[in-house]
Amino acid sequence: MKPLAEAAGFTPLVHKWKPDERAELMAELDAAYFLLYEIKREDVEYILSTFQGMREDGQRVFAEDIGPAQRILNAYDRLRGGE
Repeated sequence: MKPLAEAAGFTPLVHKWKPDERAELMAELDAAYFLLYEIKREDVEYILSTFQGMREDGQRVFAEDIGPAQRILNAYDRLRGGE
């Protein structure tokens, strides 16, 4: 990957992922695909509820910690323009 980073002019050449940054980027990608396929928000909520890994278990370490489904819905709303 270093040759690609050099060719693209990235500095530093090695990017260290931050877990929150990675989760946010993944949520934005998921939300973007829902929007590209013109899936309505209520349908997105239903779809996300069918994935066991997306379900909210109510056990959070921090109060501001949100689950992956809510993170995707937040990104969906942001990308859609807050409607």
